[in-house]
Amino acid sequence: YRLVCAKIIRIKIKINMKQKLHSHLFEKSVISWRAPGYIYHEKSALWFIFAGIAVLGLVIYGLLSGGWTFSVAIIVFAGTYYLFYRNAPPIIEVKISKVGVKIGKHLFSYDKLKKFWIVYDVPFVKRLYLRTTSRLHPDIFVSLEDMDPSRIKTILKGHIPEKENGNEPFADALVRAFRL
Repeated sequence: YRLVCAKIIRIKIKINMKQKLHSHLFEKSVISWRAPGYIYHEKSALWFIFAGIAVLGLVIYGLLSGGWTFSVAIIVFAGTYYLFYRNAPPIIEVKISKVGVKIGKHLFSYDKLKKFWIVYDVPFVKRLYLRTTSRLHPDIFVSLEDMDPSRIKTILKGHIPEKENGNEPFADALVRAFRL
């Protein structure tokens, strides 16, 4: 039993050391910048009035149609949205290195990235999109802020392919249009 426990501890230590070494390689960035953790849109009182009317309408519809769980889900969704987006987003550091891309605490080695594209339509959209191998969260985007998109494109092209005619995903355009 002691030998098994000691072996497990040694394996865990080796894995932890490899992870630390691997994350250290991400720190040696070729280019880095700071960006908001998510896109934050200032919302006026009128926006909140319309959103409140929509939530109230959906809750009433759910109750009248016998779908009380729908009404509860709408209330939970609206409350969660309000709590999450009432504050400005945290500022995260984005680093592109020789081994991958680091966005905040998340590390994406180049073998976990399928392709990238940049949507640059100033002043509306300035984003870097990364398509990952993950099935749960395949696309990740980060704001470019004041970075030169051609420089980022040149660096990433040396490691992963660029998506031809990469556009802003429809869902992101809706979020931007409705200032969600």
